[in-house]
Amino acid sequence: MAHPILDPRNGAGRRTVTRARVAGAAVASSLLLLTACGGAVAESSGGSSDDPFTIGLIAPITGPVVAEGTAMQRGFDLAVEKINAEGGVLGQPVEVVTVDDEANVTKSTQLAQRLINQDQVDFLFGTIPGDTAGAVAQVSNEAGVPFATAIMGDPPYCGDYFFPFGEPDQTMLEGIVPLMLEQHGSSVALVGSDYVFPRSFNAKARAMIEAAGGTVVLEEYSPLGTTDWQPVVGKITDAAPDWILSAVVGGDAVGLVTQADQAGLLEDTGLTGISLIQDYYPSLTPRTDGMVLSGRYSDQLEGEANAEFVAAYRAAYDVQDPIPSVAANAYEAVQAIARAVEKAGSTDGDAVSQALAQETVEDGVFGDGHFTEDHFFVTDMKIFQIGSGGYEPIEEIPALSGLRQNTAC
Repeated sequence: MAHPILDPRNGAGRRTVTRARVAGAAVASSLLLLTACGGAVAESSGGSSDDPFTIGLIAPITGPVVAEGTAMQRGFDLAVEKINAEGGVLGQPVEVVTVDDEANVTKSTQLAQRLINQDQVDFLFGTIPGDTAGAVAQVSNEAGVPFATAIMGDPPYCGDYFFPFGEPDQTMLEGIVPLMLEQHGSSVALVGSDYVFPRSFNAKARAMIEAAGGTVVLEEYSPLGTTDWQPVVGKITDAAPDWILSAVVGGDAVGLVTQADQAGLLEDTGLTGISLIQDYYPSLTPRTDGMVLSGRYSDQLEGEANAEFVAAYRAAYDVQDPIPSVAANAYEAVQAIARAVEKAGSTDGDAVSQALAQETVEDGVFGDGHFTEDHFFVTDMKIFQIGSGGYEPIEEIPALSGLRQNTAC
């Protein structure tokens, strides 16, 4: 399978186009062919455009969040391939310009500006950490170019052109916090990577825990790229919580869970949170089997759309591990974006943004979903239990009708 080629010297991407696999199709030598498989897109609304719809994909496939960045790009690629196999957008194949921001705010800002001003993309998609997403959102809003993310967590920015497609903080906490308090006890340690998302996630968790009569006995953060977690594990051990809520991400999550297990901390202390998501499953200690977490997606969810996505993902990337939620989010988000462009009838940023705000997902890989007034994308959530076969859904949590407004608005 061919994928976008990145320039390792400066993070600049190259323009690529994904086309349907039809006999006689020719691709100019200046373009690269992306191949994949994916999900469905609504039929064309009859809109037309002289230029193809072009998406600038910011994929941090190097740096501290490689697992998430790679999974996001894979889901994105599968969706674009399917869209183009079904005729593209406004009668033309979707084009993609891919860049690697290495999860670095300065590079994210510079690359977003380059994609808009030099590559003249119609839409921005991607990046992983919340601070890089916030930086790109500011650039996109100033330029009037829509931007969507696929990552978990509340966005640190609010704008008419910004569409966070991942799971909001409150939806990820609403079901799991009461369950952990009931099953493990009232004293909790909060840990996280030191950037905007973990701090926002833990702030909402603290409010929920304390409102339910629980106590936060420790709140600790470490920089992205931390490899030695013994000091944090020691602090958690001294605080003696009943359970740990972790918002440590990337390779750091594996390091924390592994070293906590090696220290014997997980023998009688509960653990849940972002550090247990599917992205890290292949490297997590077997002691996580039986643990529970809240989420939107698992490859074990029933439904035709998910069965198709799982088959395509496994065939394209030759993996049998659990498929990360960010891949599913990207897969559905890109298809929703394509439908919005068709309904807008053009690639104009204002028209596309207005159409996307009204877009929904029906019978998608994770079921149904829609945007709130302040552009949160909400779906039903599930409690998943980790087992040898992956992430089994054991309880459904209905979509929150009273989701708090984006505090960045």
